Amino acid sequence: MKKRIYRSMGLLIVIIMLLMAFLWGFAFAGQFSSQLTTGMRTLRVTIIDEAGNVTFDNMADPAEMDNHLDRPEVAEALQKGFGESKRYSETLGETTRYYATRLADGSVLRLAITTHSASRFLTRFIPVFLLCLALAACLAFIAARRLTRRITAPINNINLDAPELTEYEELLPLMKKIAEQKREIAAQITALQGRADTIEAITGSMREGLVLVDETGIVLAANQSALNIFGESNMAQRNILHICRDLEFQQGVKSCLSGANAELDFARGSRMYNVFFSPGVILFFDVTERYDLEKQRRTFSANVSHELKTPLTTITALSEMIENGMIKEEDVQGFAGKISKQAKRLLAIIEDIIRLSEFDEGKTAKEYSSFDLYALAESIVEALRTKADEKHVAVSIAGEHLQITANRQMIDELLYNLIDNAIKYNRENGSVTIALRHEDGFTKIAVSDTGIGIPAEHQGRVFERFYMVDKSRSKATGGTGLGLSIVKHITEHHGGRVELESTEGEGTTVVCYI
Repeated sequence: MKKRIYRSMGLLIVIIMLLMAFLWGFAFAGQFSSQLTTGMRTLRVTIIDEAGNVTFDNMADPAEMDNHLDRPEVAEALQKGFGESKRYSETLGETTRYYATRLADGSVLRLAITTHSASRFLTRFIPVFLLCLALAACLAFIAARRLTRRITAPINNINLDAPELTEYEELLPLMKKIAEQKREIAAQITALQGRADTIEAITGSMREGLVLVDETGIVLAANQSALNIFGESNMAQRNILHICRDLEFQQGVKSCLSGANAELDFARGSRMYNVFFSPGVILFFDVTERYDLEKQRRTFSANVSHELKTPLTTITALSEMIENGMIKEEDVQGFAGKISKQAKRLLAIIEDIIRLSEFDEGKTAKEYSSFDLYALAESIVEALRTKADEKHVAVSIAGEHLQITANRQMIDELLYNLIDNAIKYNRENGSVTIALRHEDGFTKIAVSDTGIGIPAEHQGRVFERFYMVDKSRSKATGGTGLGLSIVKHITEHHGGRVELESTEGEGTTVVCYI
């Protein structure tokens, strides 16, 4: 609309300018014709005698005029009876025509007519014309601009939320069409926003990392899990190859960008991910637990094989020696005792393995009952009294009688393992203290000893299966390396946690919150 109005105003300006040019041309023609007419009416009469002296002139004093005998028209008239010529003045821009005739008395009558040239008139007229033309153009432009603003103001100020244009009824159908399209666009935007919110809610709650990339590797979108994987606050509009420099990962991305599918295991920090690459999509599955579990199973299988092999080898060797009569009669009883000891160790390992397998497979039932924890601890201390007396270790219980609800058999096993370890790895004439109390909504069981302690570099692994700080000492004391692992599983089975405090050469404290 605005462009059309400007075009109309431009056409108006051109028409005005042409009209003014026509008027000025007409005026110029009239003035030029008037000047020509005026010039023709202004006739100069001069009479010259045979000697060339001016005897009469109607426009000048003859006494002050030069001899005219050398004038072409005069010389021609004296010779032929009639002569004419014209002379142009560069200075005045005028042309004078002379007509001469010889009279009967021998004198010459000369008539002179002066006319103004068109070029001189145009030279004077054009600057004025151009100035007027420029002034007219400026006035027309200002008028057109003001008129345009006045015409377009209602259109420029229209409220598209409620389009009403009463000044121009011709535009009302267009306004209605705009309003209808605006409603349709608003509905479409609302629908798209709803879908976007749904997709964002779904991807935002995913544990899996999701990254969408274009054909060049630029990240279009990434959910929160993906941001956490890469430790980024924002990945949008960045190249995924610049975010992660891992060679295997980049190879997978390149396969994805080429339109192929790929899969790989990807380690990031302490986590392990299974990554699937497909055109435009990169999906991360956290398989850390599965990876750790498989690793633990492999380690567990290797350790079980090793731990079972040692007592079985000993039992087999001693049995073959007795069977082949290689043992003296008086030494048979001692060899039988060694076989019995190894068999008991083998049985203990198998029982512990079975217990851990039950925890792993979730087959342990939560058969809770209410019982006195202090009384249970007293019964376990009494059962281990003989072992404590052999090492001259004093065992005491601190606290009060606490009534708790838990799996009695598991808590019995937990206390037995903790107290048994505290006695095994203690010093001669050492002590073991069992502290029982309620703390922060948990039942706290703390077993402290004054034993050999655990070096700092081993403290993070003592709850792993078959992990032994000093394998030779553990085997000498009959340890299987599974006791603390069972303690940890029992504690977690009851929704609690286990903590360890130890100083090498001073002692160890194991605290269970259940």
